[in-house]
Amino acid sequence: MKLFRLLALAAAIATIASAAPALVLIVRHAEREAVPADDPPLTAAGRRRAEELVRVVRAWSATGVTVRALFASEVKRTHETLEPLAAAIGMTISTVAAKDTAALLRRILAVDGGIVVVAGHSNTVPAIAQALGGPTGIALADAEFDRLFAVTGVGAHAEVISLRYGAR
Repeated sequence: MKLFRLLALAAAIATIASAAPALVLIVRHAEREAVPADDPPLTAAGRRRAEELVRVVRAWSATGVTVRALFASEVKRTHETLEPLAAAIGMTISTVAAKDTAALLRRILAVDGGIVVVAGHSNTVPAIAQALGGPTGIALADAEFDRLFAVTGVGAHAEVISLRYGAR
């Protein structure tokens, strides 16, 4: 089943790669409260990290490349991570189910040029990076909220850089 999903993702890359964004920034959602357990909001530290993301994305945008799309999963913490950025650039956040990496990949690859920012989870960020052509074996610890992956290129031509942002 996993092989089938990877083949489907490869097919999606092959058919849409000509319209790929210039840069995909993938972040894990910022620090979250413990309750409610099913959909907690960000903590004060998480809100500060979300504000820091604005500064980080503006640094890339300063090169003249604009943000073209923002994607978050269906939960509050991913949206709250992108909300300051969305407000700063006047853009809405598109929701894609956390479990549907193939749908997210199609949406990312449909963006023609520019920067795409994705907020995911400790278990989805590695899968998203890998689906775009990044390496296997990326792992995020439950307490790691400062990871950011910058992906250029698609598939076999992908380059992935692992970075950290904000306070540790």
